[in-house]
Amino acid sequence: MRLSSCKIFVFLIVLFAVSSDLRAQSFRPKIGFGLSLVGGTTDQAVGTGLDLRLAWVVNQDLSIGTSANFVNYILEGRDNAAYFFHPNVTAIVTLDATNLRSPYLILGLGGNLPLGGDADSDEAGPSIHGGLGWAFSLQSTSLYLEITPAMIVVRSSVEFQLPVRFGVIL
Repeated sequence: MRLSSCKIFVFLIVLFAVSSDLRAQSFRPKIGFGLSLVGGTTDQAVGTGLDLRLAWVVNQDLSIGTSANFVNYILEGRDNAAYFFHPNVTAIVTLDATNLRSPYLILGLGGNLPLGGDADSDEAGPSIHGGLGWAFSLQSTSLYLEITPAMIVVRSSVEFQLPVRFGVIL
């Protein structure tokens, strides 16, 4: 448990460092929240989740984001449920910002941290993810849909996840 607490502490330090640098440059973060469906090669193969994101727009094509994804694997019943926290730091490159349906590339680093239930500490480890998304502009908000495959390095192997996320950017 101490190792997981250290990882969360390191994530919070990185988040604070990034946010204070961007705040000093007077960037106002965009807030996003949504849902996800996660499939993977771990013992808990299919899960659902809640996604929270802050993104700072650097210029028209580049944003830097941090996110916290809470995933639960409950489809095998309450006795076999597992819960995970996935903190991430990402770079988001918008391919066509003038389009109402703007495609973007997303690449980042994160972690896979077990929170409880049937989750095993052997499933904890750093992750790298990259994928494709689309932002659908509305009047004052946007909707997003993204597919971001991730590779998680655990103690004895490499696991893969395929999250599909959708939500609202305020």
